[in-house]
Parts: sequence; C-alpha cells; structure tokens
Amino acid sequence: MARRFYFEPPRRRLKSTLVNMKSLLVRCPATSKLTDTGQTIEEKLWSAAKVKAQKFTCAHCGKVHSWTKADVILGRPL
Repeated sequence: MARRFYFEPPRRRLKSTLVNMKSLLVRCPATSKLTDTGQTIEEKLWSAAKVKAQKFTCAHCGKVHSWTKADVILGRPL
C-alpha cells in the first residue's frame, strides 16, 4: 500500500516582533577594556534617550567609574 503524504500550503510569514536590544558598554579608563554596565536599550530609542551621569564597579579593575551617554558603546546583550 502506497503512503500518501499531506503537506500544508505555504503560510504567510508573520512580521518579526523581535526587538533589537543592545547592551550599554563603557571602556575602563585603567585597562581600556569594554565593561558591561548591566543596562540594555532598544537600539532605535538610543538616539533620543536622556542619560544622567551614572556609576558602576568595573569588572576589570575593581574601581568605581562614572559614565555619561557620550562614553557608551552599544553592543550585543550578554
């Protein structure tokens, strides 16, 4: 007896609802290595975002650094 296979007709693809999230990375002044601030933002919102000066403890040198929006490099979320 021959098998019959049924294939569904192609379905229309739904638009992707994924958001392009980016990590806020700051360069350590002591080691020049990028450090994750622990914050993320949608990439298209970054240009209009208002960021106050903030501080974080650096994973590379252990010191507390302050940073502003001008110091941030957008990277892939970790």
